[in-house]
Amino acid sequence: MPDGRVTHSHKDDVHVLHYSGRVDYTLAPTLQRYLDRLFEGARVGGFVFDLRAASLLDSTNLGLLARVAERVRACCGRRCALVSTSDDITDVLRSMGFEEIFDIVTDDPAVAAAPDEEITIERPSQDELMRTMLEAHRTLVTLNDKDREKFQDVVMWLESEMHTH
Repeated sequence: MPDGRVTHSHKDDVHVLHYSGRVDYTLAPTLQRYLDRLFEGARVGGFVFDLRAASLLDSTNLGLLARVAERVRACCGRRCALVSTSDDITDVLRSMGFEEIFDIVTDDPAVAAAPDEEITIERPSQDELMRTMLEAHRTLVTLNDKDREKFQDVVMWLESEMHTH
């Protein structure tokens, strides 16, 4: 298991996911399920992703963030915030064009809410892992031309892997 963890808090209808450590693709299916349940059962007026304690976010989790941004924009007409104080992580976010769909900030009042729930990471099936990775990378190729070039081969490979299993 990776050393990454994610906790959830909320203030009114703004939800905050606090990322810490190395958040890699093995966490993405659990996060996707958690987020789906959250969108179905809670009032969602906005999302803040607190990345201050994260040491790594891989492309699958970046795609997951972008998918949430699309959902929030569709349901609430608002932009999500990414809170980062790491130059390395902020550089990655900007290189992906995330400033086009997120507010990238160094602080947000919502992150002050104490995390009230640790998201328990469950080992995904190989099929669920591949499906989550594919959906995340399909989202990344839609962000801009540079990301399309960067991730189109990954999408094609994941699609071929899904067909062979």
